Amino acid sequence: MHKLNRFFAALLLPAIVMALAATFHPAATVAGPPDTPAVGKPSPLIAAMQTELDRSFKVLGGQEPPAYFIGYTITNTQRAEVSGSNGALLSSSEARNRWLQVSVRTGTYTLDNTHKVGERQMPSGGPGTAIPVDNDEEIVRRAIWLETDDQYRAAAESLIKIRSSKEVKADTLEGRAPDFSHEQPHKSIEPEASFTLDRKPWEEKVRAYTKAFRESPDILNSIVTFSALAQNAYLVNTEGTQLQHGQTRYRLELFIQGKATDGMNIERYYNFDWVREESGRADPAGFSEHCG
Repeated sequence: MHKLNRFFAALLLPAIVMALAATFHPAATVAGPPDTPAVGKPSPLIAAMQTELDRSFKVLGGQEPPAYFIGYTITNTQRAEVSGSNGALLSSSEARNRWLQVSVRTGTYTLDNTHKVGERQMPSGGPGTAIPVDNDEEIVRRAIWLETDDQYRAAAESLIKIRSSKEVKADTLEGRAPDFSHEQPHKSIEPEASFTLDRKPWEEKVRAYTKAFRESPDILNSIVTFSALAQNAYLVNTEGTQLQHGQTRYRLELFIQGKATDGMNIERYYNFDWVREESGRADPAGFSEHCG
């Protein structure tokens, strides 16, 4: 075993495992059989999304070309991160953001704006857009409407081009296949994910861990980063589906850099991961090591 590995295993590994065990105790999150998802309270976002979906579908479904399918997905992210290097604090921050993706299909399930023209697949939807993190229904609906309008215009333009193209072939098996399948609606509302983190203890931990690395003559540089991530995904569409799912992830990352006697750079990367399902299931902390 190389000196870097011996140093890590003998000095810091036990301390880090104890810190993780104290911070994330599985007994606090396990509640019920692992295959039984918990039922949560719908977020106000679901109501705002559904209201705007119903309004937009009524309006755009009567346009030419008509929108026959609309789907909204919002991903809400809460992230906290604490990072230290060589005994000093590099950064400590917490942020929230919200991302909206809108899917609009014009035409029919048989022929819509995604239909393949020749060898070219027509684009479907955009990458999405950031929207406000406040749950004010009027603000959320306005943001959704703006993106829906943009996506409808793009989808309508694509369908018009497809209908007028001489390369659209319906005499082949692929050409006769519907562009979209009609699915049964699904509804699953799970508890939302969130965390409350006092970053001060972790600021002291990353200082202490990297200070211990600094005291070793075999280590030239060290970086330790702790992060907590809570993500909630919300989905509604015109087929009647409503989904809400949340998950919280924690990660502790360690990067160590040293130099061998022959001058070769030696790098080691370790990470500890913990995932907490908001449905009441808890997965034990895992350990993985990547050596460079």
